Amino acid sequence: MVPMEIKIIELTDEKAKIAFVGESHTYMNTIKEEILKNPDVDIAQYYSDYIFTDPILLVTTKNKKDPIAVIKKAAEDLVKDCSILITQVEKA
Repeated sequence: MVPMEIKIIELTDEKAKIAFVGESHTYMNTIKEEILKNPDVDIAQYYSDYIFTDPILLVTTKNKKDPIAVIKKAAEDLVKDCSILITQVEKA
């Protein structure tokens, strides 16, 4: 497995802007939707400046919740969902 490369562009107590090197809309939409499930999230969106540039994830939180912790939790939840799917497919 190739490790994911990220570049932190901006980080404060309530805001994170992170570039996801080489990632696609599929991954970015998935992680964004998972982040938005968290009630501590104010904004979760991603964008690319140009079609050929790396997507940038923007997350802002409420009440000084750590945006990196929120992103990490969303990624962990996605891993759990994928593990459940793999188990179900293996049983089929």
